[in-house]
Amino acid sequence: MTKTLLVDRAPGEIRAGLFDANDQPIALFVERATERQSRACTGARYCARVRAVEPSLNAAFVDLGVGEPGFMPLGKARTNANVFEGAAITVRVRREAFGEKGPLLALEDQATGGTNSPCPSLISPAPDFLTRINTNDAAVREVNREDRETLDEIFDEALNPHVILPGGGELMIEPTRALVAIDVDTAADKSRALDVNIQAIPIIFRQLGLRGLAGIIAIDFAPMKGAKERKKLDTALTQAVSAYHGRMELEPLNRFGVAVLTVQRANRPIRETMLNGAGQLTAQSIALNALRAVENEHRVNPAKALTLLAGPDIIAWLESNKGFWAEPLMSRLGGRLKLETLSGSNAKQFEVIAA
Repeated sequence: MTKTLLVDRAPGEIRAGLFDANDQPIALFVERATERQSRACTGARYCARVRAVEPSLNAAFVDLGVGEPGFMPLGKARTNANVFEGAAITVRVRREAFGEKGPLLALEDQATGGTNSPCPSLISPAPDFLTRINTNDAAVREVNREDRETLDEIFDEALNPHVILPGGGELMIEPTRALVAIDVDTAADKSRALDVNIQAIPIIFRQLGLRGLAGIIAIDFAPMKGAKERKKLDTALTQAVSAYHGRMELEPLNRFGVAVLTVQRANRPIRETMLNGAGQLTAQSIALNALRAVENEHRVNPAKALTLLAGPDIIAWLESNKGFWAEPLMSRLGGRLKLETLSGSNAKQFEVIAA
């Protein structure tokens, strides 16, 4: 059996979920129309301008003309005659920007002619979204109404810091600037600490994949009864890391029951796209959810005119960003969509009415 990539093409946004052979979700992806012209995507090639060379880092910071400056390691040679402040060089994006870190770059062959282009400028675009994310050659399926509801639930789960463990216990997953902190709690039953901790391991790994979390992962396991139980947990962790498909390193469990993982970053965390600094859905995220609700209602009532009633922040975002969503949606609806502000409502509220 093969993996399946479930794709939801909605107004202003494409979402996708990767499912394993047992139909369990293992990764989530999102791309927004508002970011397509403002981010350097993996695989794109640029004629770029070197801003600075940092010998202490053996790297250069490079202006791509879009988004944050890129970071380009100079390799084992430590020097490159073509790389100096102000130089025009041809680069390829190896990994997109995340957090406060710019994209990771690789130096391309100067014979490509990239330096004959305006600088900085795009030479060749990145592969399309599905090509970039479908590195496992999964079978691609476009969503139906039921699939879309399934993706809604999985995205909601992956954006919630609180995870309930089967049979009792819970996780709190809290990304910070320096690391991802995960707390394992037995809830009321302290006698099951070892069982809950071992049960939490595959769920933690699954949640890291769904959320796109990587870097330093600190897991504070529930307190156990002495060194013997810590040894059993350490063995279970080591086995799980060995079976993990990707680069992951494990520091031995310390005497306080804290394990530290280092996970290679593959994708931008979905929370960076969908949540604000306070961990709440952005107005854009809620607005795009509302547009999906409009599409869903149209499929049920294709002959009726629709009205989207929403909070002022949602309506403001939709009105000021029509270029990213209105034309394809309005053409399907025959122009029969009105936007109205719900007076006195908060930014999270919306309702779709068919009449």
